[in-house]
Amino acid sequence: MVSNYDLIVIGGGINGLGIAGQAAAAGLSVLIVEKGDWGGGTTATSSRLIHGGLRYLQYGELALVRESLRERGHLVRRRPHLIRPIELLIPAYDGAEPPRWKVAIGLRLYDLLARDPLFPSPRLLNAGEVLSREPALSPEGLQGGALYPDAQVEFPERLCIELLRESLEQGAEAWNHHRVIRLLWEQGRVVGCQVRDELTGAERAVSARMVVNAAGPWVDAVNRLLPKPPPRLIGGTWGTHVVLPARPGGPRGPLYASARKDGRPFFILPWDGRLLVGTTDVKFEGDPDQVRSQAWETDYLLEEINRLFPACEYADADVQMTTVGVRPLPASKRPAGAVTRRHFLVDHGARHGLPGLGSVVGGKLTTYRSLSEQVVTWVLRKLERPPAPADSSEEDGPTSGLLERATTDAAKCGISVPTAERWTRLYGPRYTEILQLVRADAELRRPLREGRDTVEAEVVHAVRNERARTVDDIARRRLMLLPPAPTDVEAIRGVAKRYGLALG
Repeated sequence: MVSNYDLIVIGGGINGLGIAGQAAAAGLSVLIVEKGDWGGGTTATSSRLIHGGLRYLQYGELALVRESLRERGHLVRRRPHLIRPIELLIPAYDGAEPPRWKVAIGLRLYDLLARDPLFPSPRLLNAGEVLSREPALSPEGLQGGALYPDAQVEFPERLCIELLRESLEQGAEAWNHHRVIRLLWEQGRVVGCQVRDELTGAERAVSARMVVNAAGPWVDAVNRLLPKPPPRLIGGTWGTHVVLPARPGGPRGPLYASARKDGRPFFILPWDGRLLVGTTDVKFEGDPDQVRSQAWETDYLLEEINRLFPACEYADADVQMTTVGVRPLPASKRPAGAVTRRHFLVDHGARHGLPGLGSVVGGKLTTYRSLSEQVVTWVLRKLERPPAPADSSEEDGPTSGLLERATTDAAKCGISVPTAERWTRLYGPRYTEILQLVRADAELRRPLREGRDTVEAEVVHAVRNERARTVDDIARRRLMLLPPAPTDVEAIRGVAKRYGLALG
């Protein structure tokens, strides 16, 4: 063994990073390992919402909705530069499910469970009010609709990077592009893992008193690395989104609608100046690394948005990007949409005679913090440590006036207003770290390429301060160039080479 930790966390998505950060803050020595890049799996293929889960009410999941709504309020207050309140419109059509009366009851209950002054109460609209908000919406059979509040995290990848930074500042170690190739078993317990650097091929063994498997849809694949693995835990479903250009004859704001074809709910969300439309929900039992979106899914989503907004006439050629990921849901015989979205911690010592190992099943963006608290409480109990103090923080530093400060600071260094605005969206108060790079080297204020608000300093910052190791890490999950153009990729390579940054 070359290293010894209190805790090894396997999986660098939103849940794994949340667990690592809270464990480090509780005084544990922590290592988190991720086979790809931080937030590059299920987190990056989500609907990018911090939501209470309105549709979970129809399955009686009141506790999950209550927890989600509580966490929604906390996160909007804690990270306002990344997460913002939105209002979603639910159009109601003749014969469509769910009927308007059922939506009204659900929204009333949703509001009672939330009890949060930050979010307005839901309200019902008549057909004229719906069309005044969405003039291009099809009026045929329109009865009216409803508005209800939730929140959007435009770039959950950036939320993951913030959690990574906070974990490192608390003393954790973090290795991305490190795949677990073996779980180590000694004297009747799990004692660590063997990992391989996917970029260099180097292998090393690391030991720990506890191991938490937070690999999302890969939980079972990790557990199979034991000599006698536990039973299957994950019965995931895959979901696909498409990204489309915004059009004058299209939606103005977020919508939550039911598909005419099968009644499944889906979202139409303004996102990054475009539209994010999805998602599908299909049972999946294969290798999550091999999942690919299907042509029928694109056809399905295009048909549904064109039904609601006939003037759009979206076609395959309009699809700028698709995302597809596997939800790490518990194994279940229920239909895909009915599988619970609650999270579980499986104590393999108590349930399967595999002490030293716990697995996280389920979990979503909204509840990563409460999930992390549950897991860290369990780890501390197993290690016979005192419980961690409750997190009572509400805001992530001085965010009021952030844009004004950033614009003023950037102007002094010759940085444009659009670039300063972008910095506040992606980096929040940490924009000053990029500003320091520009002050030290004026060449770094140059745009990455013509027409981009991104500057070269952001490439240097991604590698020096945000643990990026590949061009893809930088483009997709630090600078948020989605999708990155070939000219973006070449520009990033040029900056990296010029400044001698090791990208592997």
